[in-house]
Order: sequence, then structure tokens, then C-alpha cells
Amino acid sequence: MKKINLLWQSLLFSLSLVLTHPAWAAIPGNQDPSQGGNDDNILKVFFAYAYDAVLYGGPIGLAAGVGYYIIHMWAVFKEVRAQRKEKSDFISDGVIGALLILLSIWALNFCLGLLEKAS
Repeated sequence: MKKINLLWQSLLFSLSLVLTHPAWAAIPGNQDPSQGGNDDNILKVFFAYAYDAVLYGGPIGLAAGVGYYIIHMWAVFKEVRAQRKEKSDFISDGVIGALLILLSIWALNFCLGLLEKAS
């Protein structure tokens, strides 16, 4: 019983030291969205934060998609070279992948336009 009490006391003491450290004062607070933060309308604030999320997250997702496309096309190219797949597989995957990337870029721009008008 005394060991548990001592454990709790040392845990609370350590926690109090950590939480009162001066580094906690340097943590930034919430920042307003780039489209303005109207606190009178929660829906406009939501759309403003959604705009920022799409603005910063969309290109990251697009870059991941392009990276996957390049890796996939390299793998299909190696399969064609090893004669396990045909050139038509390479061409069809390339065309479909390129169209999907273009569609993703268009959708990202379209969504940003909609969210900019909504916020």
C-alpha cells in the first residue's frame, strides 16, 4: 500500500513539474483560417477551415497519387520488359492514370472555388 502511495506521489510531482515548465507558455493557440474567422456564423467558420484543409491537404494527396502512379507505371514497364504483360497494358494503365491525375487536379481546383465562395 505504501509503494502505491509513493508511486502516485512521485507521478503527481513529476506531472506538476512537466506541466509548469516554461515551454508550455510557448505553445501557439488556434489560428484563424486564411479566409477570415467570423465567429457569428459557425457554418462560415467551418467552410473557412475546410478551405484551408483542402488547400494544404489536397496537394499532398495529389503528390501521393502521382508518386503511386509513377511507381505503378515502373512496375508495369518491368513486367512488359519481362514479357509477362503486353504493351497494351502499359498504354492503358498510363492513359487511365494520367486521366485520373488530371481529374484530381480539376476536382481540387473546383472544390477550392466552391469553398472560397462559401466562406
